[in-house]
Amino acid sequence: MRIPHILLVGLMACSLAACDSIPPKDEHEYPDKGSSAFEVYARNCSECHAPPLPSAHPANQWPNVIARMQQHLVQRHMPPISTQDLLVLRDYLVAHAPEN
Repeated sequence: MRIPHILLVGLMACSLAACDSIPPKDEHEYPDKGSSAFEVYARNCSECHAPPLPSAHPANQWPNVIARMQQHLVQRHMPPISTQDLLVLRDYLVAHAPEN
């Protein structure tokens, strides 16, 4: 049985339209996504990888994680994160991370 061309084109158009309505599986909901702190976080933590959710580590571990990432930047001969941005990153992550 042959499918008429117009029906085939219609099915393809519906399939493509459905793809746009499904969000990607790896899209995360970050807290305070519209804030300036989030913008600093997203800008600095997406150079090498997708920014992790603040819930990825307890609040007391984030300062060490940030320091380790700073060392990775230096080792890769990339510009380090500014002191001001480091403080914003720390405050953002600690504020939205789970307790110890």
